[in-house]
Amino acid sequence: MRVLGQPALVIHVRAYRETSMIVRLFTPEHGLVAGVFKGVRSRRSTRVAALQPFNEVRVSWLGAGNLLTFTDVELEQRRMLHGQRLAAGFYVLELLVRLLQERDAHPSLYHLSHAVLSAIVDGLPLAPLLRRFEHELLSELGFGVDFSCDLDGEPLNPEQRYSLESGESFVPVPTGGFSGAELLAIGV
Repeated sequence: MRVLGQPALVIHVRAYRETSMIVRLFTPEHGLVAGVFKGVRSRRSTRVAALQPFNEVRVSWLGAGNLLTFTDVELEQRRMLHGQRLAAGFYVLELLVRLLQERDAHPSLYHLSHAVLSAIVDGLPLAPLLRRFEHELLSELGFGVDFSCDLDGEPLNPEQRYSLESGESFVPVPTGGFSGAELLAIGV
């Protein structure tokens, strides 16, 4: 199989042999893919700068097995992160690697990842960005919780206390749990 000019987010890179690298990417059409870029670390190669975590690239490859052979890469957008923003960016990448299956396409999650990383670079507040990303990621994977209504489909009451029932939805409880106001704020 040959794929040309696929947009991708660089997730992870590591040295391989003398001049090659093993690269893990997240693409909208093919999900997580891993492969070898041969000769990319040689003195004459200019492609290594594009292959840094957080960068948006266009990549081409050959193969259909577990480890592809990448043939070309073009840098689309470079992202430089520092301090807490670097940690937040790596958190986003780690969630993708840990929760997504190889070769399972999630186009909307790919675009959300791009938007969240750009917002991190732009200096937006980290906590709301990361909560939104976590919420959307879980929803995309089928584990989302509706923070607007209870188990019976009734709208959450900000004055009521609720408990999560079987990881599916919320049920009213007399004490403990979470207030409806807190749950509604999470769901925004």
